[in-house]
Amino acid sequence: MKNILLLTDFSDNAQNAMAYAMEFFKGGLYNFFLLNVHKVSKYTTGDLMASTSTDSVYDAIIKDPKIELSTMIKKFNTAYANEDYTFEPICDYDPFISAVNQTVKLKNINLIIIGSNGVTGAKEVVFGSNTINVIRNVDCPVLVIPQGYKFIALNSIVFATNMDEKFNRKSLSPLMYIISKFNSELNILTLEKDSKSDFSKEKKVKIHDFFKGINHSFYSIENVATDIAIDSFVQIKQVDLTATIINKESFFKRLFSGSTTDEITYNSRVPLLIMHP
Repeated sequence: MKNILLLTDFSDNAQNAMAYAMEFFKGGLYNFFLLNVHKVSKYTTGDLMASTSTDSVYDAIIKDPKIELSTMIKKFNTAYANEDYTFEPICDYDPFISAVNQTVKLKNINLIIIGSNGVTGAKEVVFGSNTINVIRNVDCPVLVIPQGYKFIALNSIVFATNMDEKFNRKSLSPLMYIISKFNSELNILTLEKDSKSDFSKEKKVKIHDFFKGINHSFYSIENVATDIAIDSFVQIKQVDLTATIINKESFFKRLFSGSTTDEITYNSRVPLLIMHP
């Protein structure tokens, strides 16, 4: 894992997610790409007319975001001068998902980090349309950081799955990387629809073999809504990261309540790593 995409709209939430990333990746050589996708609709005719005759329309649109990104990078370079970090600012005014997909492909991105869009009084994370669209439509692992969440070492991780899911080393490579980096304990949580689900010895042996050499334990929760089951487990086991694979639309709906809306509430108190098959 080397190339990290940080999505920012310059909000406090985005700033917090980037601060988490800086602490998360300490001790290694990483390339950070800071992407701001600017909505052209926010720009007025007066703004464009204020630009000089030598400026292109594109330059006029991205001028302010470029300045903000440059300022942000200067602060990171100062704060993390002892780290092997490189930073590259990227401004785009294409449709949001198109811009993200282009950057992922051109920069060979290994992981996207994005902040959630807010919290309620119950500490529930609200995933806005941008976050949901990235998870749905960008073929790249995504790490979502809850608003205001500060980095702590990842001593304990829960990998939430169901026994119908298929995964391989490539799809789980971000999880394996994180476990190796932090020497984390892995909790494998199987989520079953009811008590009649067949969690066979053969399936369990296969998963044991897959995570051979990693300190891991098995747990199973039956007949409980997925988001509630994971949130309860995180609190009981004091987990520092939740990881899951979005394998099917059905599991997406199980994980996120109300997934047909632009804003989705999910009971996540810790960062959430979303992987794809």
